[in-house]
Amino acid sequence: MGGAKRSLGQHFLVSETVVRRILEPCHFMASQARGIVEVGPGRGALTDGLAALGKPLWLVELDDALAADLARRFPGARLSAADARTFDWHQLRRISGLFPWFLAGNLPYNAGTEILRQALASRETLVGIVVMLQREVAEKFCARQGEDGYGPLAAWTEPWWDRRILFNVPPGAFAPPPKILSAVCAFQARSVPRLPSASVWSYWDFLQRVFRHPRKTLASNLGEGEADKRELWAAALGRLGHPPSVRPAQVSPEDYARLYAFEGRS
Repeated sequence: MGGAKRSLGQHFLVSETVVRRILEPCHFMASQARGIVEVGPGRGALTDGLAALGKPLWLVELDDALAADLARRFPGARLSAADARTFDWHQLRRISGLFPWFLAGNLPYNAGTEILRQALASRETLVGIVVMLQREVAEKFCARQGEDGYGPLAAWTEPWWDRRILFNVPPGAFAPPPKILSAVCAFQARSVPRLPSASVWSYWDFLQRVFRHPRKTLASNLGEGEADKRELWAAALGRLGHPPSVRPAQVSPEDYARLYAFEGRS
């Protein structure tokens, strides 16, 4: 079957214990979906368990040799030999006629952030997500205000998804073993999102401005060097109970959603 390709960030999951632990939340979350999509199935460590759930299965695998093997082993699954960073998540619904979908996967380390970011932006297609990433990246998506890793990714995810890290995975669970700690995290789509889905990328742009200079005050970042804008944002922060000196990492995701809505009205 060939060895792992460093260029694709491949580390194959070989621990049956970890596989079972990942599949446990998948069983519950997939019960709310009509189809299952797996990103980076690799040698199929998770795929057997996901296929056993008896729902339409869609596999996204960039490695041609692995994709060919998966096609032989899972003839009933739909296969996309594609880069998940540019995968069109809406085609799951458009082509299959099914909605919603559940996403599972052991994401490659060199592309995990962008794959998950694109998937999270597709709440209208995906109802739940369980994926494995390097621990540091998982923290950036799942951190709460005041925790390590809290920044734009966590604040951006919050309005649409309930998010949490489930457990850590040691290097020895993979072949070859990575040099970093991994973590499995889960995202459940909110039944009532805190912002409209159409604003997902404009909200991302807003948070890029917010966290552009983490050591500066939030009012300074949003004021963009203009005194009147800075005063306007300081007043808006004051109405939310924050002093003018507040820094980006000190503001909750809920208040960022309120500030974004304020900018749209101002």
